[in-house]
Amino acid sequence: MESLTDEQRRNIYLVKREFIRELDHGLGKIKKLISREYSGLLTNIPSNIFYYMYVRGGVRNNIINQIKISLKMAVEYDGKNIDQLVEKYKADYLTNDLISLHCKPDHPIFAELQEITINNMYSRVPILHELIHAKGNTYEDLVKHAFTTKESVRRVLEIQLIFIDQWIELLGKNKDAIRQPNIAKLEIPIASETIFKVIVGTYDYGLARLEHKLDGFFPPAKV
Repeated sequence: MESLTDEQRRNIYLVKREFIRELDHGLGKIKKLISREYSGLLTNIPSNIFYYMYVRGGVRNNIINQIKISLKMAVEYDGKNIDQLVEKYKADYLTNDLISLHCKPDHPIFAELQEITINNMYSRVPILHELIHAKGNTYEDLVKHAFTTKESVRRVLEIQLIFIDQWIELLGKNKDAIRQPNIAKLEIPIASETIFKVIVGTYDYGLARLEHKLDGFFPPAKV
């Protein structure tokens, strides 16, 4: 592992803080989607309990663990060793992967879903590596230094979006692969179709949020 400078350590902190902030924004949106989609199945009180015990707790921790693993990989990345890094970290990454955790491991598409997750690991490590080695005092500064234009950022992120599209398309055709959520080992009787609606709604929110952030980072030139 490379020896990190104080600046790079600070950049890692900025990136992790920004990702967790965006995660919490997204979880707020998921809470609203759960309340809306489950309104015919659960009263507000059980749906809120479900959110805080299952989504806010477990899901948040899993995603934060994936963020930490991705940043470790980005620190160790040297431009040539991505295969070795993926092999080294993929087991831990998949252990925290929401697709793996919330789909049936004996379903025929499970291996394909995990393969998409692994391919996504390949794409995100170089992006994080660039941010860790960028110059700036804020996350916005790092993005602007690493990618310079809105179009450059969009091209990089489009690669990530391809994998999300693949997950959604595959799950959309195989909703029976989605596990029913459980709290304290008790399954919550929620239809796979309902869970899929929450997944798609979260994705749509993420796209809109991303566009909003990019507009803030790279505002249109004044005429």
